[in-house]
Amino acid sequence: MGVGDVVRVRFRPGVVGEAARVVHQAVVLPTGACFSLCEAVIGESEAEFLDGVGGMPCMVCVRVMALRSSAGGRELDAPGAAS
Repeated sequence: MGVGDVVRVRFRPGVVGEAARVVHQAVVLPTGACFSLCEAVIGESEAEFLDGVGGMPCMVCVRVMALRSSAGGRELDAPGAAS
């Protein structure tokens, strides 16, 4: 995965409790960390990337995606990106 790629990611087992291991929609930052639509930052060593659809989705990420799609489909912006 390269910088700027949009990925499905969650915390690896053991990093957070099982209930907090929701699947986020995120962009890969130059540091290797992931910045999600809900503004969660998941470090590269803490991340588990998902290839397909699976796991409980982060409801905040889902809400942001729905709002953005109804507002013209604006892209996911990384921190510090120009609007």
